[in-house]
Amino acid sequence: MTTGITLNLQRHYLTIAEHMRTIISFDGEGRPIVAFRHGANYMRGLSGEVLRKRVLAPGQKERRKLDDAERRTILAELLAETERMIEQIETTAPLEARNWLERIRRWDVERLEAERERFRSVYKPISILPPDQYRALVLQATEGCSWNRCHFCTFYRDRAFRIHAPASFRDHIQRVKEFVGAGLGLRMAIFLGDANALIIPQPRLRELLQVVHEEFTIGPEANFKGIYAFLDIFGAERKMLAEYRELAAAGVRRIYLGLESGDETVFRLLNKPGSPAEAIEAVRTIKAAGIAVGIILLVGAGGERFAAEHVQHSLAVLAAMPLGPDDIVYLSPLIVPPDSPYLAQLQAYGSSPLPETAINRQLEELKRGARAVVSPGTKVVIYHIEEFVY
Repeated sequence: MTTGITLNLQRHYLTIAEHMRTIISFDGEGRPIVAFRHGANYMRGLSGEVLRKRVLAPGQKERRKLDDAERRTILAELLAETERMIEQIETTAPLEARNWLERIRRWDVERLEAERERFRSVYKPISILPPDQYRALVLQATEGCSWNRCHFCTFYRDRAFRIHAPASFRDHIQRVKEFVGAGLGLRMAIFLGDANALIIPQPRLRELLQVVHEEFTIGPEANFKGIYAFLDIFGAERKMLAEYRELAAAGVRRIYLGLESGDETVFRLLNKPGSPAEAIEAVRTIKAAGIAVGIILLVGAGGERFAAEHVQHSLAVLAAMPLGPDDIVYLSPLIVPPDSPYLAQLQAYGSSPLPETAINRQLEELKRGARAVVSPGTKVVIYHIEEFVY
């Protein structure tokens, strides 16, 4: 008699499914990482946070981190489903899979919830990553943001900017490795945190990158393919071509810059450091060093008054950048936190927020326009910050 239950055992994860209606995957430690159940997708991060994504109605999606009660409930339900499925197949499962199933069974809701406190002892909050780095291993060479005054962003307001010394960074890395354990196999890259880690003065940055290489093997044939990081435009302008070439030699593969807007007025409204013109020059220098870039644009930035200028000048800036197949343009719909000064700035500039329908139209306009002005092969993708959980 068939149970309809299947196992998919890969090198670094195991998936158990029933008739493809319930699907749950686990990392090398046996922790649940992703699941599909009752039409909803769930992602559980190392932080212990659980994100739910589901379609509520045509054209309407939910992307939301579950609150404490919801999280505990769904974890209990997923573990119960897992146990029920394991009981039906454990006697016929291959030996290697049975060993993995035993690791899975060691976890209950209380142990999973205790991981949240362990995470906080290892990491400061990991506020955001680029979407292509959601599965990277974050190493916080810095904490916070050296600028931390952009009007639309409150990600790092809860902590002062700090650069690790080599000894404290090594301690952080070793605690990360112990915490992640066998789950390291799922991590394919190193992301150097936090907000603009590459602003670190080059002599100190050189020391910290050396620590990374002493703790991990990085390269095309290694599990970790490269090093990635954010950098603010004003910090990018400070580095010379020779310094970027040194970073490329150290394994830095892509640098992410928050351009946000190519329009000078919107740029000032957002209180971004640097300028769109400086962003162009920084990208040219970074690309000349052999490092790819990720350029982030905010959809809706500047509101109704500056909508046309935001699109026109942002596309002009992209067109002036030597972007190629290794580069990414991210279009991120602007979400304004209630405690952000952005709304007051909009009012001061005589503008108002774009309604959702107008944001969706601008997103499509930017997407079409960006694909028309960048080189063939450059990726242009949507960046929903609500979909992030680490």
